[in-house]
Amino acid sequence: MSKIQKALGKLQKGALSNDKPDTRSGQRVKLPERVVPIARSKSLPSDVERYHLDETVLIRGGLLAPLDRAIPVSDEFRRIKRPLLENVKKSDKNVDNHMNTIMVASAMPGAGKTFCAVNLAASIALERELNVLLIDADVAKPHISRACGLEDRVGLTELLEDESIPIEEVLVRTDLNDVQMLPAGRRHAQSTELLASDRMAGVIHELATRYPDRIIVMDSPPLLVTSEAQALAKQVGQIAFVVESGKTGHRDVLEAIEGLDRSKPINVILNKSVYSKSGRYYGGGYGYYGFNEHEKDDLD
Repeated sequence: MSKIQKALGKLQKGALSNDKPDTRSGQRVKLPERVVPIARSKSLPSDVERYHLDETVLIRGGLLAPLDRAIPVSDEFRRIKRPLLENVKKSDKNVDNHMNTIMVASAMPGAGKTFCAVNLAASIALERELNVLLIDADVAKPHISRACGLEDRVGLTELLEDESIPIEEVLVRTDLNDVQMLPAGRRHAQSTELLASDRMAGVIHELATRYPDRIIVMDSPPLLVTSEAQALAKQVGQIAFVVESGKTGHRDVLEAIEGLDRSKPINVILNKSVYSKSGRYYGGGYGYYGFNEHEKDDLD
């Protein structure tokens, strides 16, 4: 049995029950965390008007978890975010590695990476000393931007194409736990080249280092479907790789990971797992383990 199979098996046995139907079912609900008053970081002005996100629309769009499972969902994302934040703390003296920039990716579409990106960002935003920027970097299919009503806003592609646009002018501060968002912007024929450009590296560096208490969460395209994700992965500090339980093949996992920079922390989120006797889905990122260079030989 491979290292990944052992790890996923262990997760399925030990993870909490987190009842989230299949992301294609259309049943979605909010996390209770979003209504909890929190002390905000001083790095962001408190008097800036917040963009209102329609929770009903986010629920229908599959970006938030089922209401009857809100507490287990929020508890699981608390578990998932902790190792990621520990990586940030361990590397805070080296700002150039951008460890505070987390790319959420998957091998193929449908694994639930966008759901995980949104809920991970919302959970991290509850940390009293941190603020969060959520970037919709899936420019070909900007699910976050569409669901949040930001698809017509100037966003990432315009920012990369036109260096005269100030970064702060394209950021949108929302009422989702005070999370800021960078919309995808318009579709672009050279999106791969834009994401791999020196301009992108400069934008990431600026966003990652402007505020010492900022955590950046990026929703990326699927790794095995587009070349944009590979380009984007080179710009971030760590990667959260979403595996759909029972759907993502072992070979797809290996192929996707093989194309990543193995010197960076690569963490796997097990999504849509069945943990109950009823056979209901428990998804949204309910499982976590780390992957590193030394385990490569054990994966085959």
